[in-house]
Amino acid sequence: MALVFFHEQTIRIDALRILLKSRLVLGCLFAIALSITETKLKAQIDAAMGLKRLTQDQWTIITDLPIDREIESWPKVLDQALLSWCQKWSIDPATAKTWPLVIHCMADRKVFDQAGLLQGVPAFEDGIQIADKVFLREQPSSYYRRHLLLHEATHWVMYRAFGGGGSPWFMEGMAEMQGTHRWENGQLTMAIIPGDARSVPHWGRFKRLAESTAAMRMPSIKQILRYGNDRENRMDRYAWSWAACVYLCNHPVYGPFLQRASAAPLDYSMKLSEELEKSLSSRWEWVERDWKLFVDDFDFGYQPDSNPVALEGWAQGIGDFGSGEISLDADSANGWQFAQCFLKAGQQVEIRAQGTYVVRVVNQEAWECSPEGITYEYHRQMPLGKLLGGFVSADTSKPLEVFGVGKQALYEATSDGWLLFRINEPVGQRHDNEGKIQVRSRITSSQPR
Repeated sequence: MALVFFHEQTIRIDALRILLKSRLVLGCLFAIALSITETKLKAQIDAAMGLKRLTQDQWTIITDLPIDREIESWPKVLDQALLSWCQKWSIDPATAKTWPLVIHCMADRKVFDQAGLLQGVPAFEDGIQIADKVFLREQPSSYYRRHLLLHEATHWVMYRAFGGGGSPWFMEGMAEMQGTHRWENGQLTMAIIPGDARSVPHWGRFKRLAESTAAMRMPSIKQILRYGNDRENRMDRYAWSWAACVYLCNHPVYGPFLQRASAAPLDYSMKLSEELEKSLSSRWEWVERDWKLFVDDFDFGYQPDSNPVALEGWAQGIGDFGSGEISLDADSANGWQFAQCFLKAGQQVEIRAQGTYVVRVVNQEAWECSPEGITYEYHRQMPLGKLLGGFVSADTSKPLEVFGVGKQALYEATSDGWLLFRINEPVGQRHDNEGKIQVRSRITSSQPR
């Protein structure tokens, strides 16, 4: 009887196990079905609200805009951007590929608000990055929308890789640098200087810089380093922060100082600015002088490698011009060129120039020019190709003086400073220039103030 009992118990236990396994399987199937139902329900809710989702690898895009070819290209854009950031900033690509990013691209903010996707997100004008999420407002062009995407994604990758983006000017300036891009034939190139306005519709950074400079609102580098997070004149601050990053990152002398000050880890305090300012304190006046020369030439088509500005290296050891004559063969293809002379306030210098050079090649026809320029076309209210003089004051509070020279001019120094020359032509159009101008300068009266 005991044996039978045991057999019956065994049978009952096995049956119970089978029943439990069946229920477990059913439970799993129910859970899977529930999960599918919840996913479908979520999709239905999104669809009902007009939201669409696009997920590919680590990227998730949520938008109330139509998912067209432009938005479909974003994962590829971000894949290439991430690889570029990893190479530029020595980030492990395998680690970076594990970082998720959710992009919210909004035509109607209310739709996202009603869907509960903006909880804890402060009001913003164009875009904002919060941890592993970025939020973008619709923009007037596909280019500028993509620019904004890369701008905010730069904030995200710096947050992920370094713990922060640095002081406000550096954080925004680097995001602007990386956001200014070229997307052609499925290939992304970041940190470009646009060649013309048509290639970057609604971008407008050079226009803002020119308007600020014309209105005498050009900030010093020290003022930019001390930018805070206040929203007043926000876009002007972004433009000047971008210009300062281009200037300092590419400067042959000051670039390494910025590289050391911006070494990881980073935060969002003024620490980076303070370290950079401290490390350059003994040469800060040269930083500001070079900045004025850089801004004067900074425009569409600017190439940092071919337009270096380093007045400190040129001017060291150059004393009073005296009464001698200074000669300079100014290259028509280059930016500001140092005349190897220092003028004291009140000194008058006579400048004479001669030579023939090419300022434009159109349909294989060369436009030849003399120091007086070509009146067929004007730039900054002066003939194209005309020889210009520039005077950088030793007083860093004074702006760069630019004046027409042509074949002959008389210039009186209003303060102590240095004389430079270049031709009158937009920086992006000097690439096809050929020839040099022979410039001769001598003091005609020396009555220092």
